[in-house]
Amino acid sequence: MIKSFASHPQRIRIIYVLTLIIAFFAIYSTIFDEKVSLGGDNANYYILGNALAKGEGYTNIQHFQKEAHYHYPPGYPVLIAGIVKLFSSDIVAVKILNGVFLLGAILLLFFIVKRLSQNDHIAFATSIITLLNYHILSYSTIMMSEIPFLFFSLLCIWLFSKIDFSKPILKNRHFFLLLICVVFSFYIRSVGLALLISIICYLGSKKHWRYALTLAGGFILFYLPWMIRNMNAVGNTYVSQLSLKNPYQPELGQADFIDICHRVFINIERYITKEIPSGLVSVKKIMYSDTTSFMTEWLLGILILGGIMFGVYRLKNFRTFIFFYMLAFFGLLMIWPSVWDGTRFFVPLIPLCIFLLIFSLIEVVILFQAILLKKQSKVVLISISVLILSIWAIIYGDASISKLNEKATLEYADNYKNYFALAEWINKNADKDAITVVRKEGLFYLFSKKNVTSYQKTLDKEAQIEYLKQKKVAYVVVEQLGYSSTSKYLVPVIDRYPNKFKTVLQLPNPNTYLMKFTPELGYWGDWKNEKRNGLGTYVWEDGQKYIGQWKNDVRHGEGAVFFNNGESLKGIWENGKLNGEVVKKDRNGTIIEKSIYRNNKKIEEINEAN
Repeated sequence: MIKSFASHPQRIRIIYVLTLIIAFFAIYSTIFDEKVSLGGDNANYYILGNALAKGEGYTNIQHFQKEAHYHYPPGYPVLIAGIVKLFSSDIVAVKILNGVFLLGAILLLFFIVKRLSQNDHIAFATSIITLLNYHILSYSTIMMSEIPFLFFSLLCIWLFSKIDFSKPILKNRHFFLLLICVVFSFYIRSVGLALLISIICYLGSKKHWRYALTLAGGFILFYLPWMIRNMNAVGNTYVSQLSLKNPYQPELGQADFIDICHRVFINIERYITKEIPSGLVSVKKIMYSDTTSFMTEWLLGILILGGIMFGVYRLKNFRTFIFFYMLAFFGLLMIWPSVWDGTRFFVPLIPLCIFLLIFSLIEVVILFQAILLKKQSKVVLISISVLILSIWAIIYGDASISKLNEKATLEYADNYKNYFALAEWINKNADKDAITVVRKEGLFYLFSKKNVTSYQKTLDKEAQIEYLKQKKVAYVVVEQLGYSSTSKYLVPVIDRYPNKFKTVLQLPNPNTYLMKFTPELGYWGDWKNEKRNGLGTYVWEDGQKYIGQWKNDVRHGEGAVFFNNGESLKGIWENGKLNGEVVKKDRNGTIIEKSIYRNNKKIEEINEAN
């Protein structure tokens, strides 16, 4: 007689795992996108990984100075460097690495949920639904740290679930593996701090003080070298960004206590009404606005959040740890600058939230079943798991795969085609050490292979010119990538000083410009009401130079013109025209002519001895 599957849980587990592996390869091959993601972060991770692989240290090799990098933590670039050294520097190879981490995360999730719920069917339902999640699949083909962090954070949870804290610390190898994974998770993404906080809180609640102190001490020991290195950090670090009112508008200054409170309230509303529902049940792009969220958004968000909380409450295994982890993770997200929107920060929690929602639903059914039927049946659990899986696979999974497959087959939009075309022009035509100022400098560097820098985020036009001169910029890119910073910080400078920016290449639809930066040309001096007023200098392309007074955008008052042959002409201008006595000298300063001008024309020559 053939025995039923119910009597062979090990066999069921094997079938589920094999199904997950087969499903992964089928889905991943369908949605894999070989194109470079248009986000700037993924290009910067790749550049840093290549810098490490080439032995150039953790530096910005896209910059002329090759200065040390402080902004992104080094965990993910280290993984990229490993791929570059062992296999290939091809971007596709790095993308595939994220696919491997996704598969590992899905398998880890299965065994974690199995341990939390003591049910293979719930573990399989959670894992397959997670595999179909639009946001997780989307990040699995992008060179970003979300999926590697997801893998290592789940590995931490899996190791934690296997540790016997009654054993002596020195004989507990799982604990030391956990310590290493927690540290590495933090080095991948700063939100990994939630793992450390939650585990220490759990150990403290269980009075495992030695383990708690050892974990905290070990973490500090491993983090100390990076902390010491970053004591010399300059520029755009995560800590410096967190302290700003708006990281994209540094001119607004530092955030105070009121600003932080306001940020928390905004984030609470956004995560309840937008991020959490979108991350779990939607494949649509979230539309943000300053208007109050709709009541339906609040109701859906509160319903989902309530389900997650009820799922935590009904857990029998590791409930305290899961509670602390969710609390610490969301707590960190609440103090993130509110302009950092999108589901990317929520991605690592999506699998656990999916599990807790499924578990919560099943627990509700069990409670009603106990009340109405006065008995419980495992068949109900299996049926519900299969039902949830079927509905999700048909409605949500199909939409996820279809949308991602469509994205993978689409070409770049015209604005990015133009942007990359300018980068390729720089690659072929610019000098080896030429520096180009761009928005999304890492992305531009991937195609130009030449030095790049970003413009300064300042509204002071003269300060921007000085900054470009200091950086020895040769070219400037004016693009239309959908961001406001170029039009806010760079275009006004070009409008004020057009002669310092000569168009080299212009591409239409939309208009995209590559300009040669010539700081020595054009006007430099005083302004009033956006017009040249006061003392100023103007240099023409042929080398001719005027130094003198200006008014209402024209030469007005005393001034001198210096010609490229060394001669000079000194006189008085009125509304842009020479009037009165004009003295002309040779390169040695000897007067060679004195004359009278009217309306820019010489009308009389003064015959005097030199």
